[in-house]
Amino acid sequence: MSAGIPGTSAVTVLEGPKGTELQRLGRSVTDPWWTSEALLSDTGREQLRGIHQAYRRAGAGLVSANTFRTNLRALRAAGADEAFARELVRRAVSDARSAADPPAGGGPAVRVAAGMTTVEDCYRPDLVPTDAELAEEHGWLAARLAEQKVDLVLAETLNTVREAVVVTESCVRAGLPVWVSFVCREGGLLLSGEPLEDAVHTVAAAGAGAVLVNCVALGDLDAALSVLAKHSPVPVGAYPNVEDRSGVEEWTPVDRYVPVACGPEEFAESMAERVERYGLDLVGGCCGTTPAHIAALRTRLTG
Repeated sequence: MSAGIPGTSAVTVLEGPKGTELQRLGRSVTDPWWTSEALLSDTGREQLRGIHQAYRRAGAGLVSANTFRTNLRALRAAGADEAFARELVRRAVSDARSAADPPAGGGPAVRVAAGMTTVEDCYRPDLVPTDAELAEEHGWLAARLAEQKVDLVLAETLNTVREAVVVTESCVRAGLPVWVSFVCREGGLLLSGEPLEDAVHTVAAAGAGAVLVNCVALGDLDAALSVLAKHSPVPVGAYPNVEDRSGVEEWTPVDRYVPVACGPEEFAESMAERVERYGLDLVGGCCGTTPAHIAALRTRLTG
């Protein structure tokens, strides 16, 4: 783990959200395709590559493939068969890898991560299916990501311990390092109501290499980070939601760009302070954050 001091090389800055940037470009990000819709066309893929490159220029220490909604359940609901789902995984990883190579001006290559999430709605723990269904579906996507030789999996916006364990075990069986990130409500509880402390110990025992929280409002972040700092035996991190959700129903996605409640400099200062206070090893931004937020954070951390 990092020593908790901003500017140390141990702090990895994560790539920001694809969905926010696609919405800012005027693309639809909604059920059933979600962000995978951009993988369907040359124009969409060009936009995705541009988003990856913008985050890379901003200082992200890895790129994260747009595989967040390339799971079988979501794509079958959109009318895709398994062969096409496999092709979308390939496209997403290929587009991310194009931004991971050393930039033209020099510098190191970075790791290629791939996103996995709940097979149902990220904000609906009541919809989590049976363990058998979870094992089949998460096992399928983990195997596809292993075929594409990603460096690690970022299993994110998980809302129950049960599904998080299945995701973790699926990645471990596929030979992939996995970081597990939970979406929490106020008080440091998962959306399912389960204590984050229990989730941390359980997924670490299952093989998670890091534990994070994401899509948590900045005002609710400290309760969760206190738990991670106290209980996690593995590296910890956070990437919060900075959207101004005034007038939007809680835990409800909207198919439009939502203005931010926290600009780049304020965000960077806030997260850099938390890196120091909680000893975060991984830090970034979820919904609402942009390459400008990531650039400000990288600048603040490196001084």
